[in-house]
Formats: sequence, structure tokens, C-alpha cells
Amino acid sequence: MSPTPPPAPQADTAVTGLPGAVVIAGIRKMLIWTVVAGVVYSVFMSGSKGICPGGIDANGGFIDADGRSVEQAPLCVSLSLHPSVFVYVGIALIVLIALGRVTKAVDARAALRTMERAIQGAGLLVAIALVVSHVWFQLTPLEHFSSGSWTYFSPFPLGVIDISTNPMTGP
Repeated sequence: MSPTPPPAPQADTAVTGLPGAVVIAGIRKMLIWTVVAGVVYSVFMSGSKGICPGGIDANGGFIDADGRSVEQAPLCVSLSLHPSVFVYVGIALIVLIALGRVTKAVDARAALRTMERAIQGAGLLVAIALVVSHVWFQLTPLEHFSSGSWTYFSPFPLGVIDISTNPMTGP
């Protein structure tokens, strides 16, 4: 016999959480980060630029871009960049597809990996949309819009570019 008695059996004091709590926490994380991606897209997907070729001469009349007197006020062109609804739809589809795959995952590790990829996919979509739209917007020459007719192609699903032309106002 040993001088010390064997330890008494301990009751399991570890708290067992809800089955699937890790997956639920992963879903919460995915939703938060995809909402953050949408907010970042909304905040940084804006820009504007404009041009008014011509001006006003010393007598108060209008002049065109070449400095010749004209009867009508020259047109001012303004471009503005806005978020596209298609990027938000893309983020929502990424989340919905990820949730569908999570329901079919064989274990929590596979489910968490799927949700991490969804977060990365939403971030990549937003990054590509921001870079492509801003580069396209900055490369858009304003001088072509001051002529009589024009056609413009924009990165349609990534950002919306609005074009407005207004006559120049007097002094």
C-alpha cells in the first residue's frame, strides 16, 4: 500500500459549448469581413473630374477651346465614379455559395477553410474592382467628350461612370 491515497475522480469541469460553435463563430467572422469589404468598396469607389474647354473673354462673351469667340457657351464635361451594384451582388453570391459549401463540409476544419476562402474572395473582388475602375477612370480623356458625338466603354460590372455635360455659366 502506498502512503498516499489515490486521487479522487474529478468531475469534468470543462464547459462544453454548443456543437458547431466553432463553425457559427466562423460564419459570424465571414459575415463581418464581407460587410467590411462592402463598406471599403463604398467608401473608396468615388471620384470625379471635369473640364470646361473655353472660357469668357474680356468683353463678357464666350470663347471656345481655341480662343475664338462663339455665340453659345461651351459645354463643360463632368465625370463621376460610383459603386456598382454588381460588386455587392458578387459579394453576396460569394457568401451564399460559401454557406452552401459549409453545410456540406465533412468537418469543422473544412468549413472554416471554406469561409476563409470566401473572405479572401470578397476582398480580392473589392481590390480588383477598385484598382480597375480607378485606373480606367483616370485614363479616360475628357477632351473627347467635348466634341459633338462620342462613345464610351467603362468597366461596367466594377464601377459606374456617370457623364454629364452642361453649358458653361457666365461670370
